[in-house]
Amino acid sequence: PLWLKHRFDWVSALHCRSCVRLAMVEGGSVDEAKDASACAADDASDGDYVVLWGSYTQIFGVVLQTGAITNNRFGNFHHDDLIGRSYGSKVRPRRGGQWLALLRPNPELVTQSLVHRTQIIYHADISLLLVLLDAQPGRVICEAGTGSGSVSTSFARALRPGGKLFTFEFHQDRQRQAVADFERYGLLDTIVSQHGDVCKEGFANVPDGGVDGIFLDLPMPWLAIPHADKCLAHGGRIVTFSPCIEQIDKTAVEFRRDGRYFDVRMFETLAVNWGVRAEAPAKKKRAVASSVSAGNEADPSSSVGSAIAVDGSGKPQEQPTWLSYQMQMRSHTGYLLVATRSPADERQASESRSS
Repeated sequence: PLWLKHRFDWVSALHCRSCVRLAMVEGGSVDEAKDASACAADDASDGDYVVLWGSYTQIFGVVLQTGAITNNRFGNFHHDDLIGRSYGSKVRPRRGGQWLALLRPNPELVTQSLVHRTQIIYHADISLLLVLLDAQPGRVICEAGTGSGSVSTSFARALRPGGKLFTFEFHQDRQRQAVADFERYGLLDTIVSQHGDVCKEGFANVPDGGVDGIFLDLPMPWLAIPHADKCLAHGGRIVTFSPCIEQIDKTAVEFRRDGRYFDVRMFETLAVNWGVRAEAPAKKKRAVASSVSAGNEADPSSSVGSAIAVDGSGKPQEQPTWLSYQMQMRSHTGYLLVATRSPADERQASESRSS
């Protein structure tokens, strides 16, 4: 589909104005100016938000500033050495330490590197959440419970271009910090962050009946559902995230009240990541290798499971064997509850039957 061609690329711009102006001043054509801008977009610039990747669990988000230094367990990284480097390249500290990969940010990396002001939702649940709400460019989504902004960044990518995310946070200081983060990521054209308690005040400044989907990450989501009725379009969906089954039970009861919602379902997502590493050589394999080097013929049946090969010179070569292992699971155990708002005619019929 056409909207897939407009997937959001975080820091890079399609045309770097400074490069276009420079190419035109030097007598270049418009096409040459665009080529120059494309090249510049592949390099990290002063003021860019970038990700320094060290390992599966060591990921750092940094705003590049001339003269600044980022210190971590891998060493001291001078920003002057990072500015102008191509995304995807290895960067090293000036003295000792280990290298890091300079990467362009995306929602997955932001989720793994952001500061945890609250418990966050990881992409095992976020991916299903985006599917349940059918988040796509041009749609309008409301989120209650901004928290650290992990889900908000994924919503922003899915809704671009033309979409809008209204996100609410009842804690004023956390809301202020979230706005600063969204500005750092370059998402303020898509995200509208507001301070407020939707359970008491509702979804302020949101058009009535103009919202395609609502996500609630609240301690008592059932209190916000009556307010959601005012802004959610008929046929739109609400998804809630709750860590306790008692919360799910109360929310489901509210969904089914007066026939306002139908198709109420619950999901639990558990993601298990697996890695592969070389298996350490066993003593049996070393004993077989010694037997072959001494000129003795080894019975193939006696070396089951070994990986011994002989090169052209007749010397044994041990082939590496690989072992799969379970990696650390990054997931917040919880439940996703989804419900679809009933069309207006069906709701009126349900109200007439109950009366």
